[in-house]
Amino acid sequence: MKQDYLSRQPYLNLLKSIIANQSKNPFGYSFAIDGEWGSGKTWILQELEKQLLKEKENKYLIFHYNAWENDFYDEPLVAILSVIIETLKLQNKSLKEKGSLGKIFSSSITTLTKIAGSIIEAKYNLNPNEIIDSVKDSGKNISDAKLTKSDFNKMLSLENALKQIQDVLNKLAVKQQIIFIVDELDRCLPEYAIKVLERLHHICNEIPVIQILAINKKDLSFGITKVFGMNNPEIDRIKFADKYLQKFIQLFIPLTNGNLNNGDDILNGIDEGFSDAIVINKEYLIEFYKKLMNGITPRTQEYICKQVSLTHKLTVLSGHEMKYYSYGLLCCELMYCIKYCILRENSDFEILKEEGQIYNLRVCSTSLKCEIISPQLFSSNIESIFRNEYTTVYDVYLGPRAQDKQLSAFSCDKGSAQLMNYFVKQYYVATKWPQVYMMDEVFNSERDFLKYFKEILKNF
Repeated sequence: MKQDYLSRQPYLNLLKSIIANQSKNPFGYSFAIDGEWGSGKTWILQELEKQLLKEKENKYLIFHYNAWENDFYDEPLVAILSVIIETLKLQNKSLKEKGSLGKIFSSSITTLTKIAGSIIEAKYNLNPNEIIDSVKDSGKNISDAKLTKSDFNKMLSLENALKQIQDVLNKLAVKQQIIFIVDELDRCLPEYAIKVLERLHHICNEIPVIQILAINKKDLSFGITKVFGMNNPEIDRIKFADKYLQKFIQLFIPLTNGNLNNGDDILNGIDEGFSDAIVINKEYLIEFYKKLMNGITPRTQEYICKQVSLTHKLTVLSGHEMKYYSYGLLCCELMYCIKYCILRENSDFEILKEEGQIYNLRVCSTSLKCEIISPQLFSSNIESIFRNEYTTVYDVYLGPRAQDKQLSAFSCDKGSAQLMNYFVKQYYVATKWPQVYMMDEVFNSERDFLKYFKEILKNF
């Protein structure tokens, strides 16, 4: 499980408070985690489930349904049943003492398997005998099932199937708090997503089950209005979709992109093999990363880090290995990865000379729109890093024993000033006088490495 490098625990505590508050609700409760693509909804659900299962032994019975992974089923009820059945089998197997809970599990597995088989036979004209036979092999409890194959042939309807499922869930809810976790709903086709919402509503309505759905409300709303033919510009599509979703979801909880903490884990391991470069140390690298990734979803951050790591390795393997790789070089690799791979802009950054000897760096964006990262957001993040903090240094001398030599370079009292040396070719790098570093060899070699890194990056 990935670490909580976005400081999500307060959000998880909020979700757990809602669950505790609604645990005694005899009519159940449904709420949604509403976040854009890549905002970390899946991580939230996985971590929530993990923390809930650590509480009082067997307090919760959690069914985790990934709608997108199961959208090959034309009828989502079959997929939902398969998840319930598999979860009950695992729970039954893990019980130290079977007792009454084990009997309920076994009886529920039998009944639900019969229902699933009968639905398949009715809908697809397939013989469910193999499914029923596999259930017989599981033990004596087949006699506990209320619904037989002949019963289903006589009265088969979706309504009857849903009623039987509700009966099973009601029995299970006597012993444990049932939680339905539904993930990736917004990745499904709109028609299928709507069908999933309706099936879950039918089987969980007015019974003590808590539903937690991960959605992108904006995208899901667009799909809903499309399915119901509400594309007329005169119709408020968001209002229509909101009204429809309120039938299934009682509370929407927004999920932001989170706040990066100060731990090394936010770097996704990309700093391995890199080291300090004058004032660009690990602490500065973390601050740089937080500013650069501000507003960018965790999933996109992960992609950027993997792309940087891969491209760096390919650059090394292509014959450009060096003994030393600085954190400053890594900062530049991250910047170019966003520019080239996300924004799809192969132009370089633009250097502007402003008042006096102050310099500035600009994105020089040509993209008007990018679905993953807004060019305006990237430009703003770059500006927050390079904010007129670098100025050229003149009349700096190497020392009384050295030949007097004027330096034309960037003052490196700050990390952003040192980074400018990767974008503007200078010969020396100065820190606070009297410390002067002759870094031409380091910067020239890293500039060359960065040049080849960019060429490989453009091929992705």
